[in-house]
Amino acid sequence: MTSLNLSIINIRINKETADATQQTYINKHPDFQREYEAWDDKLKTRFVETMLLGRAMNPIWTILNPHDGSEEILDGMHRITTACDFLNNKFQIIGKYLTNDDYAYYDKKTFSELSADDKSKIRNYNFVFNHLDSSYHTDSKKKRDMYEILNRSSKTLNEYEFNKVLYNPFFHIISEYKDTYNNFFNKSDKRGEIEMEIISFIVLSSELPKSWSSINTLVDTYLKKNIGETKENVNIFLRKNTQKLRYKLEFIPKIIGRLYHEMIISKDKKIFNKHYIPYKFIICRLCFKLKNISVFNRHIGNLVKSLGQNIIEKDIQEVLNCKSRNAMFQKKLIDLIDNIIDKEYNRFSSKNKRCFDKKMISTKLLEQENKCNNCNKNLLDSNVNYEGDHIVAWSKGGKTEYENLQVLCNFCHKNKSKY
Repeated sequence: MTSLNLSIINIRINKETADATQQTYINKHPDFQREYEAWDDKLKTRFVETMLLGRAMNPIWTILNPHDGSEEILDGMHRITTACDFLNNKFQIIGKYLTNDDYAYYDKKTFSELSADDKSKIRNYNFVFNHLDSSYHTDSKKKRDMYEILNRSSKTLNEYEFNKVLYNPFFHIISEYKDTYNNFFNKSDKRGEIEMEIISFIVLSSELPKSWSSINTLVDTYLKKNIGETKENVNIFLRKNTQKLRYKLEFIPKIIGRLYHEMIISKDKKIFNKHYIPYKFIICRLCFKLKNISVFNRHIGNLVKSLGQNIIEKDIQEVLNCKSRNAMFQKKLIDLIDNIIDKEYNRFSSKNKRCFDKKMISTKLLEQENKCNNCNKNLLDSNVNYEGDHIVAWSKGGKTEYENLQVLCNFCHKNKSKY
């Protein structure tokens, strides 16, 4: 345990200044910390008042980073940030929030506008630091357990704030897609709301257990089962699955864009909010069932009408006989969506095989006078291989019918598939 006044802390939270003065750098916002949300005017004013009155506060807890010797703040990031911000004139005291009778004197004053005595009180206010050893840096579960203990008596942390301590590399990838996804979510960027919603999309577009109690439970089970509960397991998961994860994260927005184009998703805010859960489940289950953009593009045209008629245009709670949108309603809705997708996919696939049969190709080849329909190369030459090709690509809904067939040499066929 050590005691540091605010002036020293202000020097040590700047890495260059700390290095220049040969002091230990205090990292007030390490990667595992939750996103910083500045306190409102009332909280900031009351905190400054605490320093002016010399009241004691809970200790700041840090963890030793064994790689660079810095002290990373585990608990107390908001207090240190607010104190240093005031010292550096980044906000004013708001008099009406003070608890003493001096509210008029202090109203709208920054640090530089205080009296010499008050400035001294702020500069020399002592923060107590408790230091945890480097094992908390390397053992993510140990770090998370301590984080939970320290925050039980303060503002309740949500699942994102706890999970970020353990799954930070995973959350780092998720955060790269925040802007893209929030064009659809339109959520406030605080306390990991966007990241957790993205993760729920990843989970709901995966194989689901037969029974579950809530989406939060699904997410928690997914994280523990698939990613693990140690830093080593998280790194192993990412080494094996980063490419698949990124593919899904990029596939889902393409589905969203197409559903807007097909007018399954409404741009009207009121309608959007009403149907958000059905929209979300439709998007996720299309991702799971259709796997890739080629299969999705081929089948979505046939699915739009059925999804619209059976889900979006109906009072879905009445259809599913559910009084509320609880876990039972959600599971029933997902089952209904899955059944619609499976039915349309199987019906369409059984009528539309992908490959042209040999007889159709032979007949078309004669019609083309045995030449490639693109480069006019003689396809009966012993050195030339040829294939039946969809004029309108199969992935874009082109049918495996004679009218949509042309015979191309392998070279032309492969080059066409690139574009």
